[in-house]
Amino acid sequence: LRTYMVEGFFCHTHHAAWHTLHNIIYGAANKMDGYLERLAKLDRCPVTVLHGTDDEVLPLDCSYAFKSKVPTAQLKVIENKDHLTIVIGRQKAFARELEQIWATTAH
Repeated sequence: LRTYMVEGFFCHTHHAAWHTLHNIIYGAANKMDGYLERLAKLDRCPVTVLHGTDDEVLPLDCSYAFKSKVPTAQLKVIENKDHLTIVIGRQKAFARELEQIWATTAH
């Protein structure tokens, strides 16, 4: 299965991928709790998280932890989908989910 995600992955060298991961994990980790606390206090900032039960890239526990920090967030768990198949192979369902989010959050 060739997708833009696979192409993007292969464009990165190990060195570039490591630095990207390092910058994301270590550069923002110490700020994340403060960001989530501010987000939880915003009334006009609805958040929806879609997460597949079979995701091995980002464990589902991460989304449950996010929801515990931002209780107003909606967490939609999609059965039998992983980090890619939550979109790939279910594009129409994913598009409907996005349209529903946009329709309910438009001001």
